[in-house]
Amino acid sequence: MKPITKKDIDKPIGGLFFMIINTIIWTFIAEYYLENKDYRLIGVLLGFIITAFLYFYFTFTKVQKTLTDSFEEKTAEEKSKEKWFLIIFGLEGLGILIAKNVLMNINHDELFISFFALAVGLHFFPLAKIFNRTFDYYMGTWTCLFAFIGIYLITQKTTTVNLANVVVSLGCAIATISYGVRMINEGRKLLLIKAN
Repeated sequence: MKPITKKDIDKPIGGLFFMIINTIIWTFIAEYYLENKDYRLIGVLLGFIITAFLYFYFTFTKVQKTLTDSFEEKTAEEKSKEKWFLIIFGLEGLGILIAKNVLMNINHDELFISFFALAVGLHFFPLAKIFNRTFDYYMGTWTCLFAFIGIYLITQKTTTVNLANVVVSLGCAIATISYGVRMINEGRKLLLIKAN
């Protein structure tokens, strides 16, 4: 069996890092809109999950330092995938900025969190295609579903804007947590290979 290299564990480390940041963002958004009505309980619970993610992140980076470097050059396909990842990430950010400006100009800024979630959800679909990851389709569908739920709740005045934004944020946090767990499992599998 081929020994694992630093490059092999880059994906779980990078993916987990993104999920830590995104889970923190969605946690802060949820807590902001809850206005301490939950006595910060959701923040504490999600904080435990984020702490567990950080534990695995540092565990993986510590192990990575003990691994050998991969001397394989990046293939043209890998370089192309990296380029498209950056393009999609940039377009997602641009989409969020455009949504914010449009919503402010039409006096519907209350919909921003839902449109923010929609931009995040939509970016999973081209990534799923580029990286051939079925899991990204599930994450994209899940996140877009919560974006549409938020838009519906707010436009139909079914609930308060704050509660709708909490629902959207927690739905998105579940997506980032699920992805984080997936990255942890991938990293742990690699560590088991290293141990054997």
